[in-house]
Amino acid sequence: MVIGILIALQINNWNEDRKATLVENNFLQNVLIDLEKDEEKLTYFKKFHTKRIEYLDTLLTYVRNPNKTMGIEKFGMYVEPLFYSANPTQYATTFESAKSMGTFNNFKKKEFLKELSQYYADFTLIENNLYTITRFIESVFEPIMFNLPESYMTKETGSLVINEEDTKSFYEKIGSIQDFRNITPDYQKILRTPKLENYLIGDMGRTYSTLGNISTRLKKLKQLQEKIKQND
Repeated sequence: MVIGILIALQINNWNEDRKATLVENNFLQNVLIDLEKDEEKLTYFKKFHTKRIEYLDTLLTYVRNPNKTMGIEKFGMYVEPLFYSANPTQYATTFESAKSMGTFNNFKKKEFLKELSQYYADFTLIENNLYTITRFIESVFEPIMFNLPESYMTKETGSLVINEEDTKSFYEKIGSIQDFRNITPDYQKILRTPKLENYLIGDMGRTYSTLGNISTRLKKLKQLQEKIKQND
């Protein structure tokens, strides 16, 4: 009878371990899906900020070379993308759900969970970067551009804009509304404004910092993906 009870307990423990392993493996596969989404978003962030540096570099070149003329059309095309910023987004649904339900208690890969937890916690670095860029756009860049009549805008003005939402229709609509005022915006006055040079340099520094954090996060993401795949 005692032997029978022991065997039953052993079978029960084996079943519980098997269930816990299945739950853990399922969790890891769902995390892998989240990481793939995260990778796609980070790749977008990287492209967005790499192009931003190109536009900042171009404008700064003209600011520091008053004998070089870019023309109002080119000015508009390179200025317009600077009005946009990226929204901080990460995919941590699987991790947060399992954490809130206490699922981690039966998991064996404790060290991996610590790494994953740190990965998600570190997103605040990028989040702060993106919020800072947005704040400076609103508080510094937009006031600099405020006094420049926007009659320079055409449907081509937004051709260099990188944004998750479609902006083509917006610029086509603005370009389709004819302007009868015959205003020639003095964009060179904006280029000669010391505040613009200060902003361009500051924005470039903030953007480089953001790219650094994105690259670090992508590297860590690849490491996590590899560890999950090795578990298969």
